[in-house]
Amino acid sequence: MRKAGLILMLLSLLACSRIVETPENLVSEQKMAAILAEVYAYQQSSYLSEISSENQDFAKIDASILSKYETHPKDFEESYKYYYLQPDVFKEILLEVRSQLESQLTDEERKKREEDRESKEKK
Repeated sequence: MRKAGLILMLLSLLACSRIVETPENLVSEQKMAAILAEVYAYQQSSYLSEISSENQDFAKIDASILSKYETHPKDFEESYKYYYLQPDVFKEILLEVRSQLESQLTDEERKKREEDRESKEKK
C-alpha cells in the first residue's frame, strides 16, 4: 500500500510540473517589452478618447506594431506563452513595460506614481 501511495504521489508531481520548451524564434525580453508597451499605450489611448464612429480594428493595429518590430504573430504568441509560464521572467518584462510607459509621463506624474507605489509597499 505504501509503494502504491508513493508511486501515485510521484506521478502526480510529475504531471503537475511543466517543462516549458523555448520557442524556435523566441522574441527577446527587451523586444517583447517594447511591443507590449506600444500595444498597451495605443489601446489605452483609444479607451481614454472618444471612439469615433469608425470601428477601431485592434487586430490591424497589433499586426502593424508586430510588423514594425519585424516579429511574426506566431512567434509573438509562442514567446508570450513561454514568458507567461515563467512568472519571474514575465514579471521583469512587465516591469520594463511599466517603466517604458511611465517614461512617457511628465516628471510630475511619474513622481506621483513612484510615491504612490512606495506608500503601497510600506503597508
